[in-house]
Amino acid sequence: MISCKQNNKSELNTRELTQIEITDEYKLEFLNQILSDNSKSRIIFDKKELISNLSINIPPTLPVDLKNPKRTISHSEFISDTLKINDIDFVKGQFQKNKGFNISRIKEYEFNVIDIKKYTENKIEWDSINKIAEKYYAENSVANIYSILYITKPIFNKELNLAYVRIRQGSGGMTRIYEKHNRIWKLKYELDNWVE
Repeated sequence: MISCKQNNKSELNTRELTQIEITDEYKLEFLNQILSDNSKSRIIFDKKELISNLSINIPPTLPVDLKNPKRTISHSEFISDTLKINDIDFVKGQFQKNKGFNISRIKEYEFNVIDIKKYTENKIEWDSINKIAEKYYAENSVANIYSILYITKPIFNKELNLAYVRIRQGSGGMTRIYEKHNRIWKLKYELDNWVE
């Protein structure tokens, strides 16, 4: 037997979860925290490092679909499983909304953003873009950094305490899951590291 009190509570939770709004400010604060991290798991070493305004969205090597071994699961399914969301549409909705998220706004936190979108729209070759970055680093005395950081726009779980991002710098990258405790985002684990 279910009491009215319990039933109302579960209806409230269901309604709250379907009306989750992930604001651009929430995404920016997440990116600021993970890019400002100076622990062993840091992504960048200096705020002078160049961050691309063109977000990459290349999925990792995806596992085989257990229901149909002739195909792999989709990127959205993979993220839904990884973040224990069990709602592929929730992930797809975030991908859709992230199209309007301007990652260049990370400048508000004094990070350096390079306009890769402009270069690619003007059909500038990747070698030339990399030379622009190398020249910038030399002129700004940034030692031992030669490449541009590319980071996906984050995907969150429904409780907004887990986040999925892919990061690429140079010829390698990683997929990371971050967890939020007491308003602070920390690396929970890396799913993969890769080198091209």
